[in-house]
Amino acid sequence: VQTGTNANARSLRNFPMQANGAEMLRLACCMLVEAGIKVCAPVHDAVLIEAPLSGLAEAITTAQAIMSQASAIVLDGFRLRSGVEVFRYPERYMDERGVRMWGTVQGLLGELESSDTRASARTRPAHECNATCSSMCTRPI
Repeated sequence: VQTGTNANARSLRNFPMQANGAEMLRLACCMLVEAGIKVCAPVHDAVLIEAPLSGLAEAITTAQAIMSQASAIVLDGFRLRSGVEVFRYPERYMDERGVRMWGTVQGLLGELESSDTRASARTRPAHECNATCSSMCTRPI
C-alpha cells in the first residue's frame, strides 16, 4: 500500500479487508488439504475443489464448514457464509473475465497439437478418470 500525501483513502481503508480475505483464503486452502479435499485453485475469494461424484455432497459440506472455520479464526469468532457452484464434466468453471484468454490458449493448444501428432500419445489422465469423475484433468507423461 502506498502511503503519503497522495495516498488514496479508499485504498487505505480497503487494505485490511483485502488482507484479511487473503489470510482467510490461505488458511482455508491449508485446512482443506489437511482434510483430504483436493484443492485445484483459489479463485478470487473462493476455492475450486475436485471430488468424485459419489463424495461430492460430503466434500461440499466439509469445504463450506472449513471456509466458515477459517473466517472464524481470522475474524475473532465471526463466521462468513459461503455459496456453492457445482460444475460436472463436460462443464467447467469459466470466469467471465477469462473467456477471451481461454479462447486464445485453446487456439494455441490446437495449433501445437496439430503440428505435433505425438501430442495425444504423450498425455494421459492425471488420475484414473471414469464415469463418476467430475474432472477432466490431463498431464504430460
